[in-house]
Amino acid sequence: MAKRYILNCLQKGKSIIGLAIQLAKVEFKLRNEGSYLGVFWYLLNPILTFALLFLVFSISLGNNIPKYPLYLLLGIIMFNFFQSSTLESTKLMRDNNRLIKSIGFPRESLIIGLILKNLFSHLFEFIIFICFFICLGLNLISILFYLPIIILFLLFVFGFSLLLSSLAVYFVDLDNIWNFAIRLIWLGTPIFYAIDGQNHLFFFNLINPLYYFITLSRDLVIYNKMPEMWIILGSVGCTLIFFVLGIFVFNKLKIKMAELI
Repeated sequence: MAKRYILNCLQKGKSIIGLAIQLAKVEFKLRNEGSYLGVFWYLLNPILTFALLFLVFSISLGNNIPKYPLYLLLGIIMFNFFQSSTLESTKLMRDNNRLIKSIGFPRESLIIGLILKNLFSHLFEFIIFICFFICLGLNLISILFYLPIIILFLLFVFGFSLLLSSLAVYFVDLDNIWNFAIRLIWLGTPIFYAIDGQNHLFFFNLINPLYYFITLSRDLVIYNKMPEMWIILGSVGCTLIFFVLGIFVFNKLKIKMAELI
């Protein structure tokens, strides 16, 4: 039903962005179809994850971290957005093989639709963060700093998802490999702990793009301070590298996608 609707949109000459928005709407509705809790499911994951990590680590690891509840929650919701988008991207082309084999179907719209759908989820999760912000009596003005950060983060995740989705068509096991790798990245990224004094983790995170984005967000939004220049340059650099690389690789490999799936 959903795919037939998208094909009808394609026949009516909708643009790539138009198709992507329709895809995002359809997937968003399908995810909540038949659910008694509806959109509450978008809030349940970060709430439970936050509650568990806070109870376990707030004293042992978070005792010396200022505003630890916000520190922890912001890390969780940013990682959730990256994780859900990239994991889904490894299966996206094969799951939509009928659309891929349609003549003239813009494959990029699938990735854009995926990012938009997960952005909806991210916005619901960010509402929780704002509620925590208000409860702690902090100045809501600093929330505005998150707008340019999320735009930058969106471009990074889009490029990364383009790269994974195109490579997954050629390497069937990539979804399993990435599913394992994302767990290691979760543990290696300072989400529920701080790196202070742990040189091995610091050097690992120098090649971890999420470290730059999460640190940038925490400094500006939570601590109201200017991040170090290398954090800013790292965030911008990772965005440019993966955005350009993702588009380049996707355009090179998309030619034979219909044959391989």
